[in-house]
Parts: sequence; structure tokens; C-alpha cells
Amino acid sequence: MAKKDTKLDHLSKSVHMLVEEIHISETEGLDRIFMDVYTRQAGMMTDSRQQSKVKHALKDILGIVFFGVLAGNDEWEDIYDFAVDERETLGNYLELKNGIPSHDTMQRVFSIIRPDELQDMLREILVQMVEMAGQHLDQYLYQNEELDCYVHDIIAADGKETRHTAKKHGKEPEDLCNLNEFNVMSTEWGICLSSTRIDEKTSEIPEMQAVMKSLDCRKCIVTADAMNAQKETARVIVQEAHGDYCLALKGNQKQAYEEIRDYFACTDLLENIRQKAGQYQSETEESTYTIATREYYITDDIQWFEDRDRWEKLRTIGYERKTITNKETGERHKEGRYYLCSIRPIAELFAIVVRRHWNIENNLHWTLDVVFREDSLGSKEKKAVHNLGLIRRFVMFIIKLMKAYYGRSMRRVRKTIGRKPETELPLILAVLRVLYTNDLLDSIDKLAK
Repeated sequence: MAKKDTKLDHLSKSVHMLVEEIHISETEGLDRIFMDVYTRQAGMMTDSRQQSKVKHALKDILGIVFFGVLAGNDEWEDIYDFAVDERETLGNYLELKNGIPSHDTMQRVFSIIRPDELQDMLREILVQMVEMAGQHLDQYLYQNEELDCYVHDIIAADGKETRHTAKKHGKEPEDLCNLNEFNVMSTEWGICLSSTRIDEKTSEIPEMQAVMKSLDCRKCIVTADAMNAQKETARVIVQEAHGDYCLALKGNQKQAYEEIRDYFACTDLLENIRQKAGQYQSETEESTYTIATREYYITDDIQWFEDRDRWEKLRTIGYERKTITNKETGERHKEGRYYLCSIRPIAELFAIVVRRHWNIENNLHWTLDVVFREDSLGSKEKKAVHNLGLIRRFVMFIIKLMKAYYGRSMRRVRKTIGRKPETELPLILAVLRVLYTNDLLDSIDKLAK
């Protein structure tokens, strides 16, 4: 059976219990332990500046930007103003030997940082936190002992374009394009596992294949939109990432799309699937004006599909039929989506995978655009924007982690931190230290007693 809440939801509730027992007076030392870890990791990054002219340490600039973004600041100028106003608080965690660097300096440094190193550093901290703290949580997102089916996570992959990052009068062709990134997200933990720039001369198809080669997706199911429904992508997911896949189909795979669409258009075949145990599921959601019914069909009857051997480990095909009914007029609107899958013919699991894919749109891309205003920022320096985006994704997880404690929207949580950084930052860092060093289990056990 599937769990109702994600691991992040459960961990956030556990953190809420923990924070209720932590008083500001007790955070002395705890917050600095996490910053020692952060500083040590930052100190291993490449600093390509001419060292004889360096006034501000790379680890200090990274720390200033991290705290600034956490406290609700999105533009370089706002981060600088925050650092100047809260220099005394930041001085508890950063050296700041030569004061606060200008906003131009911060942007310039972020434009020369190696994105792969920054991402590896932040991801290592996050992954260690969730692996340690998550040991007391349910191991599987979905498990079916009868069918010997166990799934840890749904990994969603999708591209994102950041608007207003193109230079209207740029000299190079790449300057005229907006920043395009390819994101891979753990839907269980709400963590962005990878965010890479897509070369202006190519597309997200080779980017996804390259990223998948670097990830370990054992007992995970990778989802992607129709653009990434590629035979080579399926091969990489199975053979090199060691995962399973559920790939949406559209016109870019014209023959496969039309064949599978026609298959599910047959009423008798749909009825046969409905009659088979576990291969059909229906869900209904009601809002003020509409009723949405989602029907999920999945079958391993694919012997007729001529291309089946060219798709690595292809085991099933799936069909999601959505019917939206207007309460007032009774008018109905229907739409269908079709999928190639390497998963077993289990409708419950298929429904989870299909719905979870939208987490990357709703819980990552939407949050970046609305909460962090990524689409309306003024900077045009793409590398600096991309690196700043990596910090945002790191901060996003921390805010989601603390959301149950604050009981507010993510935007309001950031504003709260910005209003009272002298009390909120030590508390948050103390919580991160407990998670990072695996003290959460002992802390929760003590609370339970």
C-alpha cells in the first residue's frame, strides 16, 4: 500500500516536535556546529580569483547569500542590504574580516563559481541530513509484498525556462536566450537532486540522459514529459541509473503514440482491463464548480506493440483518462494521457507515479517563480543566476522542513526569518545540526517518553 504523506511531511512534523523543546538559550553551540560543516564543505570549493587581490573569502560570500535568501531576499542588492543591517548576527557564523562585500562583488563571484561543485556541496549536505533523519520513517513509498513490488521514491524530471534572463542586445547568440535548466526532484523528500544548465545549442533530451547517468535510482521510478520519451533515455534510466520509468507519450513518438491511443480507444479492451484485479483505479475530486474524475488503466498486454523490444525493459502501457464535469451546466470535458512504463501492471502505483510527476511543476518550479520571484529578477548574468538558483533550491528544502513549526506559507516563513534573524537563524541552524548529526532519533525518543 502507498503512504499518504511524503517523507518530508513526516520529517517536518517531527521537527515541529523537536523545535517545541528547543529554547533559544539552548541553541548556543548547536547552530555553530552546522555552520562548521557548511564552512568546511565551502572551503573545498575552487576559488579561481587572484588570491592576492581577494578581500572576501568565498565561504563568507556563500554564507551571506545563503542567509540572505533564507531571510526573504531575492535580488543581489536586497541580499547586500540585509547583510549590512544584520552584520552583527551574521558575524556569529562568518568571519567577515573585511566587512560586507558589495552586491556587484557577490554577483561577480557567483558568476565564476563552478556550478557542479556548488551543487555537489549542497546536495551532499541535504542527502546526508535526510538519510540520517529519515531512518525512523517508513522505508517505502509503495510496497506490495504479494507482488514483490517495493518503491522508495518517485523521481520527477523536467526542464524550466527562467524568463527575463535574456539580454535584448546581447552580442553572442546564447545571450539572446533565456536561462534554461533541467531539474530532477525527489518527490518524497522535496529535494532538487540536480539542476543543470541546458546548453543553448542543444535541448533537454541529452541533458536528461547525462544527468541520469550520475544518479542512483534503485527502487525508484523516474517520470518525465513527452519530450523525454526517448529510447536512449529509457535505456539510461534502466541500465545506468538502475531505476524504472514512466514516460508520457505524445506526437514526438508519433507511431507509438497513435498505436497506444488506438488500443485504449477500444471499449472492449478497456472493459477487459477493468475486470482484471488491480489494473484499474478511479479517483474523484470535487471543487466549488467542478467534479474531476481520474481513471487509471495499466496493462502488460503489449505483445501486439511492434516497438516493444526497442524500449528497454518495457513492461506495461498506461492510460489516464480525466473527466471534468461543470456542476452548473453539466458540461463534460475529457482528456487522455498515455504512458510507456517499465513498472508492473498495478493501477494504484501507476496513479501515484502519474500524480507525483506534477510535484516538480507545483512544488518546485511554481515555488521558485512565486515564492522566490525567479521569473522577475533583474540579473542577466546566467551563470550567476543559475548558481543563485542552486542556493534557492537548498533554502527551499529548509523552509519546507520548518513549515509545520511556523504554520505559515513559505513566503511568510521567509519574512518571519527576515524580521527576526537574531532569534530565528540560531533556531533553524540548531535543527539542521540535529538532523545532520542524526540526533533526531534520540530527541524524538526522549520526547515520546
